[in-house]
Amino acid sequence: MCRDAVLGPIFWAAFRARTREEREWIYPKGPPVVCVRGRDPVRILIIGDGAAAGCGVLIHDLGIAGFLARDVAQYSGRGAIVIVSAQPAASARSTLGCLASVDLDGYDAIVLMLATTDAFCLTGRRSWQRSMTGLVEALMSARCASVFVTSTASMHLTRSISPFARMLTGRHARMLDGETERICSRLGVPMITLTAVNDLTSRTYATWGHRIGTHIYPALRR
Repeated sequence: MCRDAVLGPIFWAAFRARTREEREWIYPKGPPVVCVRGRDPVRILIIGDGAAAGCGVLIHDLGIAGFLARDVAQYSGRGAIVIVSAQPAASARSTLGCLASVDLDGYDAIVLMLATTDAFCLTGRRSWQRSMTGLVEALMSARCASVFVTSTASMHLTRSISPFARMLTGRHARMLDGETERICSRLGVPMITLTAVNDLTSRTYATWGHRIGTHIYPALRR
């Protein structure tokens, strides 16, 4: 039996235990939306796991949603509305299962930010392929202008795990990113590579927000 298949359930149990320790996790309070006033606002939906949910900051304005909204508004000269649909421990499979309850229509862009949970829990290659393919195809079928997928986003959880676990999850993240790149290439969807980090802070989200924004800008001009 593959080592990842043996260790995956163990890592998953550890991950779920850590995510239940709410005192050690900081997430934004209040409605998961950031608005920048202006004409004809750009509407963006972010779907994903802990990083998309704003892990590490107290308000969404300091998370990925806030920085992306301000970056897009500044570039476009328009307003911006960024809505977040994310769960801290979301996997590709669980996200696909919940997608039917999310209104996907009418957005100028949808950004899919996953793989952190799946990397830590050593999700199998075939399971990841099925779930991510289903997710991307579903998003593409929605009435929105553009779909973007990001690479794995690191989480500060990795500071508390052993070097061996960090090695395994890092290797697994690279494998998942490779599969995601192939899926995106086949379906014609841009994949955005996020800068690797050891912690999630407002500085990290500022960097990622700008990075994602530079890919969304050209789509707004079409």
